[in-house]
Amino acid sequence: MPKPIPLPRIRYRVVGQDDYMLNIDVTEGGHFVIDAGDYTSHQPTAGTLTRPQAEELAALIEQLGPPREHPAPAGASGFVAELTVGDGPTVRHYRFWEGALDDEPDIRNLVRALEVLG
Repeated sequence: MPKPIPLPRIRYRVVGQDDYMLNIDVTEGGHFVIDAGDYTSHQPTAGTLTRPQAEELAALIEQLGPPREHPAPAGASGFVAELTVGDGPTVRHYRFWEGALDDEPDIRNLVRALEVLG
């Protein structure tokens, strides 16, 4: 049996317009829950990471720079997101306007990998 890929807990949250929200939680054991919706109700999607998915996420986490914030510019409409990697003393927290992702490839790459899990 292959050795599991060590992953920290990952939480990604987006709050957008028209009651849109996206929550993605990945546990240290590789289980994930994706809860997305708007003004309608949707059942959360749950599953377990495949080995390639876990390896990709681990590699992308290794590439993350230090925690930082990118607030939305004044008057910008769009989505504000939070990415939290780890727990306790090793936690890294990133808060950003999704429009800033083009300038932050390390965060963007991890977010895009999380968004395609389901």
